[in-house]
Amino acid sequence: MAAIGNTDSTALAALDSDLLLAFVTVADSGGFTAAARYLHKTQSTISLRISTLESRLGTLLIERGSRRLTLTGDGETFLVYARRLLQLQREAIAALGRSQPVTLRFGIPEDYADTWLPALLERFGARHPDVHVHIHCRMSTELLEQLEKGSLDIVLAVQHAADSGGRPVATEDVVWAAHRRFALDPGRPIPLALFPEQCIYRRRALAALAGIGRDWQLDSTSQSPSGLRVIVNQGQTLTVTDRRSLPEDWQALGEEEGLPSLPPAVIEVHRSPSLTHPAFDDFVALIDEVLEESGVAE
Repeated sequence: MAAIGNTDSTALAALDSDLLLAFVTVADSGGFTAAARYLHKTQSTISLRISTLESRLGTLLIERGSRRLTLTGDGETFLVYARRLLQLQREAIAALGRSQPVTLRFGIPEDYADTWLPALLERFGARHPDVHVHIHCRMSTELLEQLEKGSLDIVLAVQHAADSGGRPVATEDVVWAAHRRFALDPGRPIPLALFPEQCIYRRRALAALAGIGRDWQLDSTSQSPSGLRVIVNQGQTLTVTDRRSLPEDWQALGEEEGLPSLPPAVIEVHRSPSLTHPAFDDFVALIDEVLEESGVAE
């Protein structure tokens, strides 16, 4: 195939946004299957759009046959221009006053929403009053599932795996916690109040107890941080939380009480690879700003 620099103007004129968006999404998401999920298309449709784009450009953009998606040299070069072309299309439509209302769908765990969301929304609203932010508060695993399905645009979540694909932005100390009236009986199983099974805090806590052979019993489960707080406030159970959000009438317990240490929580930003609106870039930058001011940023 011809080098991308030899592509004629007729071919470039035929580069519609569907082809460009498919290519950018494949490159950002790391594969055809992931891109198909983000764009709500079949994998064969995405593959066909990439092939059509390559045919019109007269060059290969993506290496086939390897387990890991790799862009060719021309693919790396064209990715820069594809992003710019998509951006120019949006700017042209906006300049004509025909842009559609923009909604940013943001997912954040409820316990983080209380701390960081007010400042984030206030600053973003001042800069982008024309962009509506739709907030989803769920557990991290649920938010990431919604992001993969295309139901969310940006997610702030606790890292569940080293290869999660998110960008680390903060680290939180995680501790065993209980009301100050609670006294741990070393001769009895530890009474626990935790989030549901998909919670990474819960998984790590139970693994840590298993590691030292400590017996435990799950007395209560709550999906909501506020519900869990009510339960723990009765003074009968122990839970796991980040040190920053410890209520004044709670205590952190640890090795002195015979409890194992817990690994810190890494907080990540995830965004849909198909996102191209500049206001969304600003939203991510504001997340960094707010977390840095709160003292938990990486």
